[in-house]
Amino acid sequence: MLQENIGLKVLSLIIAIFVWIQSLLISEQRSVVNLPLALLSIPQNITLEDFPKTIPFQVRGRGLEIIKLKLSRTKVFIDASKIKPGTDIISLNDYTINLPDNIQLEIIGPVNTQEIAVHSDLFYQKKVPVELTFSDNQTRERFYSMNYSIIPERVTVFGPKSKVHLIDRVSTESITASMLDQSELTLLLNPLGNDVSSSVKQIKVIISSSSNTTRVIDNLPITVTQEKKCIPSTVTVKISGDSKEMINFNPSDINIGIANEPDEYGFYSVTVKIPEGLQLIEVTPQKVRLK
Repeated sequence: MLQENIGLKVLSLIIAIFVWIQSLLISEQRSVVNLPLALLSIPQNITLEDFPKTIPFQVRGRGLEIIKLKLSRTKVFIDASKIKPGTDIISLNDYTINLPDNIQLEIIGPVNTQEIAVHSDLFYQKKVPVELTFSDNQTRERFYSMNYSIIPERVTVFGPKSKVHLIDRVSTESITASMLDQSELTLLLNPLGNDVSSSVKQIKVIISSSSNTTRVIDNLPITVTQEKKCIPSTVTVKISGDSKEMINFNPSDINIGIANEPDEYGFYSVTVKIPEGLQLIEVTPQKVRLK
């Protein structure tokens, strides 16, 4: 008898919870939903740091619609075209929220704030040398007694000017003694810190016993298919190869182009095609703009 009473009480509790949940789903209520923030029209010479990833908005509607909004990828879009270097304030009075057609509720507005602070800085880039690191001094001495090439010898670092200005080189992962038995090494570059990136994530080191010659060729024109021109319009390349191969080398055999699509900052990576048997050490600049 006691077990039957417990069973009835559990069933009654389950039914009560089901009814309560159902009433929440169909009844109109207010709630706060954190919506992801997306900034539009950010100036190309500006990089942003330390801005909120979400903004709390008060909404009104049926519980089911509020749940659907929380599960959707709906974003808050705010115009950031007038941001200037240094901490800036963006008003939340003018925002856009594109609700999916299957979500029927009212967006009341931001909760407890009408503006957000965004820390911005000038976008800056510069070329810095690659510094090889070694596991010990004996490996270092043995390596530098060998004939080698670093590809590339310099890389472009970019990000907030205040941080990029402090970087004077990028270092690689450590070269160990066992690596020196290889003819080609691929080394990862060490991280540069938050908000700062480099044009490449890894470099190559070519170890050779042959006699190599290095040559620098200036003012090589960039070929583009679009009806636009590159800024700058020429590049400088540094190549290396066996001395015998370099005797017959003609700079016109080098083909300079650009990537099909720009990166997130509007820059196009420079592409270089060189004759077989030669190695590209460096191209300057590594990225250009179209105008």
